[in-house]
Amino acid sequence: MLFIRYLPRDLSSAYLVGSPTTEKYRVYASISFAVLLLGIGVPLWWHTTAVPRVPLPYDGIEQLSNLEINIKTKLIILALSRDRAELLVHDIKEAFKNASICQVEIIYRVISNTFAFTHHQLEKIASNFDVDVGQLLLFETTNLNNAVLVGSERTIYFSTETTSSTLIQILSEWMLHENSLALTKNALTEPTLYSLDEKNRRRFPASSAYDILITVVNPDPEKLKIDWNLREMVEEYVEPFLDEVSILSNFSVKSQWLYLLPLDVTPKRVPDSSPLGRHFALSEDVLPQLITPLEKKLASQVSLRSTINFVIYVVPCDNAPLYIYTRSGHRSKINANVEAFLSPRWGGVILINPPVETCMTVKSDELVTIVPEQTIVVGTFLTQLKLLLGIPEPKFLNGVTIVPLPGLKLHNWEVDALLRVRTIEQLTSAKLTLQSLARLLQEIGNIVITDIVGNRIKTALSLVEKSAQQLTQGDLATGFLLSKEAFITAEAAFSDPTLFALLYFPADQKYAVYTPLFLPTMVPVLLSLKSIYRYYFVRK
Repeated sequence: MLFIRYLPRDLSSAYLVGSPTTEKYRVYASISFAVLLLGIGVPLWWHTTAVPRVPLPYDGIEQLSNLEINIKTKLIILALSRDRAELLVHDIKEAFKNASICQVEIIYRVISNTFAFTHHQLEKIASNFDVDVGQLLLFETTNLNNAVLVGSERTIYFSTETTSSTLIQILSEWMLHENSLALTKNALTEPTLYSLDEKNRRRFPASSAYDILITVVNPDPEKLKIDWNLREMVEEYVEPFLDEVSILSNFSVKSQWLYLLPLDVTPKRVPDSSPLGRHFALSEDVLPQLITPLEKKLASQVSLRSTINFVIYVVPCDNAPLYIYTRSGHRSKINANVEAFLSPRWGGVILINPPVETCMTVKSDELVTIVPEQTIVVGTFLTQLKLLLGIPEPKFLNGVTIVPLPGLKLHNWEVDALLRVRTIEQLTSAKLTLQSLARLLQEIGNIVITDIVGNRIKTALSLVEKSAQQLTQGDLATGFLLSKEAFITAEAAFSDPTLFALLYFPADQKYAVYTPLFLPTMVPVLLSLKSIYRYYFVRK
């Protein structure tokens, strides 16, 4: 028997294809898929594949181009009369009114005549005045006989007959170095328009640490023995000198001995009237050729620090005495067993000749013992080191004398002059590094910027601004330390290993990878949006 059951009309129609209820559920399903994919899936995918980039102060870095670096130097003039003091103040201010970096602040005091006849007595009197780092004291006295004496501290003693132009020349060429500071800044900022002078090309660029590598070369150990305690020389002479410039950077002294390393050039034999009847000559033109074979053996490249090389080459009797000749054909030194030359931003080479008497009495197969003249060698070594660090020899000025110091110690005003140069170099380098890094990060969007890099950039920017502010206020010591920290921090941010764009997919490659995955899913969802629109808007 066949039974036929009839469903209610309203219930059966609910399940018919094309009924309003079925269409409503289909629209709801489309909406849920669209919300899940477009509202949750796409943003989540975009967030998980985005390169993490900490926000940076781009506006502040851009404003560094307008940051003026001015070093204010306080001059204290002690004069015997008010008219004399006011005249010196007027002339010195006029001389430095157009200076771009050095700004002078001058105060004066009228003092009574001092009966001091030696520089020790003068410096004892000057010690009663507080002269901080970067400041200078100009002391007038009647006991110098129209001469100027530059003290060991930060004092210039001058007579009543000394003219303002002489004092201005000392301040400009020995103390403040306005032209050199401006050239250093301009050469770093616009290298195509400005070039460094000889003094700035010679010194090593700013660095957080230096290795000083002292190498003693014995080219023929079978015939030559060198009796020299190198460690004692370093501890007695080199380390005290480095302690004076320890504020500049961290210095590490290393030493080594090399054997069987002859000169790569053949010196010219020159007959003469000496007991040996000859000597050997090296022209200045061939000196750079000596450095290339030495550089291969020094192993200075194993250090990540900037290395200042000093090579002490002991000449065997077969090639002694060995002298350096200038391009004009004259000997560079007379009556000395030590010859030396300097290579800019590399180091120095010292040639030690054995005594003539020793070479005359020695037999051909006999071992010669050489004891270097330590005073001459150390003096040459420290003189070269001063030049490489940026402490030039003062230019000769008629009637101006410098108080000598034992052991080639540095005068305080020399250290201050070095701090000014280094401060300008470090601040300018930090500014350029931050601006270059900011442009790079803006142009390449797939370079990650971690919190560490972001904090370094922000810290370096703040240090540059604080350093410039301290220099404007006349605090050279604090300004230098802040510029040093800004330079180190900016370099650390620029060389951070996470700043490597190739570790992350460029945008076009990212889309090429994910498009085949998302497109088949997105097409039905996008088409369903049309049904949703028709259901809610067109049907009504």
